Amino acid sequence: MMDQTVAQTLFSWLSDFGPYLAMLGQALVLSRYLDTRNRDYPLAILFSFVLFLVTVIGVVVPFFQLFPQLEFLPFYTTLDLTMHILLLALMLQLLQRTLRSLDSSTSITLPLAILSCVVAATAYFYFGLGGQREYVRVFRTRQVVSFWLVLINLYWWTLLLRRRQLDRRILLLSAGIGLMMTGQVISDGVNTLYKNNIPLKLTGGLVMYATHFACLYTWFNAFRPNNALQGKPSLT
Repeated sequence: MMDQTVAQTLFSWLSDFGPYLAMLGQALVLSRYLDTRNRDYPLAILFSFVLFLVTVIGVVVPFFQLFPQLEFLPFYTTLDLTMHILLLALMLQLLQRTLRSLDSSTSITLPLAILSCVVAATAYFYFGLGGQREYVRVFRTRQVVSFWLVLINLYWWTLLLRRRQLDRRILLLSAGIGLMMTGQVISDGVNTLYKNNIPLKLTGGLVMYATHFACLYTWFNAFRPNNALQGKPSLT
C-alpha cells in the first residue's frame, strides 16, 4: 500500500497541475475549429468551449480567491451540470446521425431525451430529500447524469458496431465521450466510497485525468483537417 504522505503529496500535485494540462489539451482541440472545414458539428464546438470555460473558471476563481468557497461552489456545480446536459444534447444529435446512416428510424432520440430529463429530475429531487446543501444536490445529480451518459454511449456503440463502414469522426467523437465519462464515473465512485483514503482518491484522480486526456486526443484527431476526406474505417 502506498504511504499516506507520498499519496497526499502526489494527490496535491495532481490537483494543482492537472487542470492546467487539461486546459492546454482543451485549447488544442478548440484550435481545430479555426479551420472552417471542422465546423459541421456546432454542438461539439459549443461543448468544447464550455468545457474549456469550466476548467478555466475552476482554476482562476480559487487561485485568486475571487469568491468565498461557499458562494462559488453552487455556481460551479450548476455550470458543470449544464455542461453535461450540453454533452447529452451533442450525443443525441450524433446518435441521430448514426441512425440515419443505418437507414433506421430516428424516432428513438425523442424518448431518450425525455427519459434523460426524467433521470436528471428524479436525481435532483431525490438528493434534495435529505436537506443537503444545494451545491451537493446539484453535484450528486451531475454524477447520476454522468453515469446515464455512459449507458447512452454503450447503446450508441451497439449501433456503430452494426456498420462495417464507419464515419471516422463520429467514431472518434463517440470513443472520446465514452472514455471521458467512464473515467469520471470511476473517479466519482472512488471519491464517494473512499473519500478518506488518499491512495485510492489519487488512483481515481489519475483515472479521471488519463481518460480525459485520451478523450482530448481522440477529439483532436477527429477534427484533423483531412479526416473528413479520408476513407471510412472498416471493422473487418
